[in-house]
Amino acid sequence: MHLRNFEVKRTLGVGAFGSVKLVKAHDKTFDKDATNGYYALKCISKELVEESGLTSHVLNEKAVMSQLDHPFIVRFVSAIQDSQNIYFLLESLLGGELCDMLHSMQKFPEPWTKFYSASVVFAFCHMHSRTIAYRDLKPENLVLDERGYVKIVDFGLAKKVKDGKTWTWCGTPDYLAPEIILNEGHDWAVDYWALGVLLIELTTGDAPFADDNPMEVYQKILAGNYNVPPNISDELSDLLPKLLTLTPSKRLGRTIGGGGAVLQHKWYSDLDCDALLERRIAVPYLPPHRNPEDPSGFEYEEQPRKKAVSSFF
Repeated sequence: MHLRNFEVKRTLGVGAFGSVKLVKAHDKTFDKDATNGYYALKCISKELVEESGLTSHVLNEKAVMSQLDHPFIVRFVSAIQDSQNIYFLLESLLGGELCDMLHSMQKFPEPWTKFYSASVVFAFCHMHSRTIAYRDLKPENLVLDERGYVKIVDFGLAKKVKDGKTWTWCGTPDYLAPEIILNEGHDWAVDYWALGVLLIELTTGDAPFADDNPMEVYQKILAGNYNVPPNISDELSDLLPKLLTLTPSKRLGRTIGGGGAVLQHKWYSDLDCDALLERRIAVPYLPPHRNPEDPSGFEYEEQPRKKAVSSFF
């Protein structure tokens, strides 16, 4: 596979080490799962990565994505390189970012939160069965496909936990699990803490530990200091403290049954999980059909993005 097989259509986004471009394959036959021949091409500058000492970081990202194949995880197709860049060819997700929907609506109805979060849990089950901790769950990393199903993107902080625990201090401050802050060593239990944070943010519009001062965020997290949102169901009120528990070994999802135990909680009892996994369930929001090459159809009001802190492997 070569770059000459693709035509660049437009830029989808720009990051610290490069950009993401929408490309279209000249030959649609080589990948039957492509969305009308369109892909997202993540372009990473070799020079910038080497100057930052993060070459192993990029190689790790590729290694992790290569191991994953799940309907609720962005599909990694191939890696390509030339003298200047490394390229990750990914499926194109053209339904919009969940964070933009959240900013527009301010908060989601509980059934919406349930639908999107269940997809995340299914994806976690797939990752965790391979001892991969994701470590960067947040609305910014959840993107809709054209059918309205959500997929997890951006595996820059994901890591295979080979020896039980890892001590990397990384993640997005509002979503950090206490064991990361305390540098006690962690595994994929941190993802279920982040799931608890996500449930509150999607349902209320605000992350439970948010503060303008990062140190205050960490103090709130370590104290387990959050208010159970008013006007939520008793079932969700019961689930939250099971996820936002300070002790990783007692956190639902890291206990017996793993992520399956989360989906067996009574809050999810009215969701047809089999139908969701098979993508037979009605989606809460169906993205409007737009020409992928028309940037006017993808203009959003720029919103502050939660930024992850540096990770060093």
